[in-house]
Amino acid sequence: MTWLVVLTLAATPTLEQQASSLVRERFETSGRSPPVDDVRLGLAARSLAKLALEQSASDAAGLLAVTGAVSATGGWDASPTAILIKASPGQLMDELGRLQSLATDPAQALGVGFAEKDQRGAICILLTQRKFELEPLPRHFKKAPGELEVCGALTEPLETAELFVTQPSGAVVRLPMKPKAKHGLCGSFRPSDGRNVVEVLGRGPKGPEVAALFFVDVGQAVATADQHVVEPTTPTEARRAVLSRVNGLRRTMGLGTLASDKALDAIAQAYADRMATEGFFAHVDPQGGDLKSRLVAGKYKFTAAGENLGASTGPLAAHFGIEHSPGHRLNLLEAHHRAIGIGLATRAEDGLSVLVEVLAAPLDDGGADPIGAAYTALDELRAKRGLKPLKRNPVLEALAQEHARRCLARDALKSDLPDGRKLHDKVFEAMADAREASVDLAVVEAPSLLPVSKNLSSPTYTSVGLGLVRGDSEKYGADKLWLVVIYANQAPEN
Repeated sequence: MTWLVVLTLAATPTLEQQASSLVRERFETSGRSPPVDDVRLGLAARSLAKLALEQSASDAAGLLAVTGAVSATGGWDASPTAILIKASPGQLMDELGRLQSLATDPAQALGVGFAEKDQRGAICILLTQRKFELEPLPRHFKKAPGELEVCGALTEPLETAELFVTQPSGAVVRLPMKPKAKHGLCGSFRPSDGRNVVEVLGRGPKGPEVAALFFVDVGQAVATADQHVVEPTTPTEARRAVLSRVNGLRRTMGLGTLASDKALDAIAQAYADRMATEGFFAHVDPQGGDLKSRLVAGKYKFTAAGENLGASTGPLAAHFGIEHSPGHRLNLLEAHHRAIGIGLATRAEDGLSVLVEVLAAPLDDGGADPIGAAYTALDELRAKRGLKPLKRNPVLEALAQEHARRCLARDALKSDLPDGRKLHDKVFEAMADAREASVDLAVVEAPSLLPVSKNLSSPTYTSVGLGLVRGDSEKYGADKLWLVVIYANQAPEN
């Protein structure tokens, strides 16, 4: 009789496998679903572990280094959490086991990488909450390829997305993403020579979220190194440093600088404190409040506004992440913005700095001369259309002012009110040389917000009269400006 003996030897788990198991166990112990090993993240983690041995752990954990490593492997996860440990290979698992922050935030994907050099070891762990499934696309081109299509599927609860690209020049382009059969959402852009930073910005119940971030390089792209910043020691210094970086970027791109605004500072600070103490990080708070509601609650009047959120080891590092994100960078480069508020707070659970930047174009209430501000705005709007300024007519102005008062008193925005003569009749009675007249009416927040109508853009009118009254209305709200504009074409003088 012949006996066949099969001996199976269990392979000793590699250090990467041991670390992956430890991370998943920590997630299960904390009551969270464990992340799944991702090949791309694993390769990126390996290259970062090698970089940590060649340079330093802080270099390898830098935002650009992590994005570059993830992008080089075909990945796209935006700013994954990077944990780097350097020690002798025999001590790495002990050091990793001592970390209490392995399962602080939820994560769906995991990458673990190990590197060894000269009896020193480094292990890198990348954790990410995946928000987008990107279809494969090339990341390197010798020559510009023309249109490059970015396609993929958003994960819930994100519903819509836009494509943002920071070009090698530093400018940002914003492009739509539309549904395409069998490809999810797709958007196209033309890569320029150099490094293009590509971002998919998704939108859902929590507001905008960066869903994907990667590089597309054309030719000899120069990889920008992470900046080694010395973090300020006080909130005042931090605000100054962030403002200096923002204005430095705007000057580089030929834009006007932003002024620090105390009212915006208070709004930004209150939101930073809320996120740090209540444990959330989103543009929409748990009660559904967004930036507009926060500005309204702070009684801040504006014509345009944007908000950037960042979290990192310090306020400058958090701002560097904001500059790195094309969508956030576009907020910094919005030409209409003239003021900024900065909020800073520290999260108790991990010590990370939370940074809130609120940028806005403050509403000009006209100061002591709102009528004058309205006329100035009218002249500027016509000048942009290549039209001559209109002559300010005191008769038309008196009629417009009287009609604005009557509209407010009756809470009705109409050129013909039920009591009294029609406004057009009054114009022709008061001005015998008027050949044509038109009226614009609006309820606005500021005198500069004139209705841009065909009347304003018409070259036939020669005279104008503005009426402006501030008051409360059940229909239109409190503290609004009731605006009446009368345009007229007068017969030329003999």
